[in-house]
Amino acid sequence: MSLSLLHWHIEPSSICTLKCPRCPRAEVPESLLNKQLTLDFFQNQVGDDVIKEMKRITFCGNDGDPIYCNELIEIIQWIKSINPTINIVIITNGSYKKDEWWERLAHTLNKYDEINWSLDGWNQETNEQYRINSEWGSIISGIKTFKKFNSSTYTVWAMIAFKFNENHIDKIKRIAIEHSFDCFQLTLSTKFGSKYPQAYGDNDALEPSAEMVPEGHRFKRNIEILSNKRRRTEDIKSEYKKKIFELKDKGVIPRLCLIGNKGVFLNSRGEFYPCCWTATRYEHNAKWTEASKKKFNLNERTFDEIINDEFWSNEFLEFDNLECRTKCSSDKLISIDYMTEW
Repeated sequence: MSLSLLHWHIEPSSICTLKCPRCPRAEVPESLLNKQLTLDFFQNQVGDDVIKEMKRITFCGNDGDPIYCNELIEIIQWIKSINPTINIVIITNGSYKKDEWWERLAHTLNKYDEINWSLDGWNQETNEQYRINSEWGSIISGIKTFKKFNSSTYTVWAMIAFKFNENHIDKIKRIAIEHSFDCFQLTLSTKFGSKYPQAYGDNDALEPSAEMVPEGHRFKRNIEILSNKRRRTEDIKSEYKKKIFELKDKGVIPRLCLIGNKGVFLNSRGEFYPCCWTATRYEHNAKWTEASKKKFNLNERTFDEIINDEFWSNEFLEFDNLECRTKCSSDKLISIDYMTEW
């Protein structure tokens, strides 16, 4: 098995309350299935032995938000009972959950963990210019409640630069500081008309100024540390770097899925992929999404059967998928930062 399994990126739920226009939920609604994983699935289809070997799990969906998984807290509690020091990362918009739920989550996570709140505005009106149908009041209440009962878990305010907010970054950052966030993350996206005119047109109302759009086809993140709290996601980067040099010594191009930083992806239907990019429901991934319905589905085959499939030793290593060619080409896999950034 050539894939690195130390980091898993898991979509526990494809359900979401939001209608973000650049999300696959909005762009390819015809193939969307609202599904969620259960505690029973993790216990029986994933299992203790696999959990013990993981260093990190990122709960984040291609289609959905992890907090809308009915048994998310129970799943995390079970994982922590097996692997207490695993790094759990939750990426969420944070809307509509009651304070009691956030209190339970606060008592479940610990100093090894992290929550990223994805917030692009500074109030209800501005935040839902992209995060359509979000609820600012419940978001802020959830943040306050979580922090009241948990001061050890690392917290990140994660915003995407758009035309409507690019001149208000300092204002948004001040709110993050007021709520005692440990980090402010500004993501520069590529999903705009200048990159994909056929999809978003030549006059994209969401697109920010040119300096806010990265070159190439992968996002870029600018990080500003707001506290002296230790971020456990940084600890695992030493393992990524070790893997990079091991691969280079063998004459192997250090693809992101071979390093582990992107994480092997498990979606809400139990389908296993080398990364979340290959799992998006866009047409260029049709070969992957069809294969994963049966061949790489943990509801159809055991994990051992999937990872020992001969596919990973031959056809997979061609890396001929569009996502591999644009995001993991050899010319891009030179920068250590590029290779170790999630």
